[in-house]
Amino acid sequence: MRRAGGMVAVCLVILAGCATGEQVDVVIPSPSNGSATTNGAATVSAGSGLRVVVKPFDDARMDRTHLGSRSHFFGDTSYFDLPKDTAGEAVAKAVVQQLNKRGWQASLDGGGGAAPDATITGTIQDLSVIAVSKFGRTVLVAKNTMMMRVANNDQSTIQERVLGSGTDQVFWFEPEHAQLLLNEVLEKNIEKFIADTKVEGRTVKLR
Repeated sequence: MRRAGGMVAVCLVILAGCATGEQVDVVIPSPSNGSATTNGAATVSAGSGLRVVVKPFDDARMDRTHLGSRSHFFGDTSYFDLPKDTAGEAVAKAVVQQLNKRGWQASLDGGGGAAPDATITGTIQDLSVIAVSKFGRTVLVAKNTMMMRVANNDQSTIQERVLGSGTDQVFWFEPEHAQLLLNEVLEKNIEKFIADTKVEGRTVKLR
C-alpha cells in the first residue's frame, strides 16, 4: 500500500506540472544580472570608457513566433515567449548590460547624449530553448548564434559570428530554469565577442 501510495504521489506531481498550451515568460536580459558590478581594474580597463550605442538586432531566426517550447510528459506543449520587447530589442539590452559591467559606456540607440565612439549592430540567427519532460526529469537545450558588428567613428568596421549552446536537466521544471539557461548561453556569446576585441584609442578592433 505504501508503495502504491508513493507511485500515486509521483503521478500527481507530474500531472501538476503539465499545463496545457500555456505561454511561459522568459525574460532577457536576466534581471538577476542587472545590478552586477564590475570586478577589478582589469575588467574596467576592457572598454576604457568607450562610448558605444547598441541598436536592436535584426531577427533572422527561422521561427520568430516563439523562443522555444516545452514538450510535456503527456504530450501537451507550452511555449516560451518574451513578456515584452522583440528578440532584437532584448538582445540589444543584454549587450548593453554586459558591456557596462566591463567598463564600457554603453547605451541603447536613442538614448541621446554625446556622439558614440562606436555603434554595435547584429543579426540573431538562433535564440531558442527547448525543454522535453520525461518521467522524473526535464531536459533543456538552449542555443544562440549571432553575427555582431561594430562600426567605428573612423569608418572602420569589424564583425564576428558567435555561437554556443547549453544543456540542463532538472527533476521538477520551473520557468526560471529555461530563463537562466538561455541567458547563460547568450551572455557567454557576448563575453566571447568582448574577449575577442580590443580598444585602441577610441576604436574597437579584433584581437
